[in-house]
Amino acid sequence: MDVAGASIAMSTMQAKQQFDVGLAGKMKDQMEQQGEAFNKLVESSQVPSHPNLGQSIDLKG
Repeated sequence: MDVAGASIAMSTMQAKQQFDVGLAGKMKDQMEQQGEAFNKLVESSQVPSHPNLGQSIDLKG
């Protein structure tokens, strides 16, 4: 392989690697945002307890 061909091949591989790293970073950021949104959804969906729930015990058998 000549020097020009090797240079082009190396440049192409480097560009692809940079693209892959950038894409992985964006995917990580998006997953973090989705995780935060999921946590907020879970926190906001707390079911209010019934006011009389747990106030008495049925001891009849």
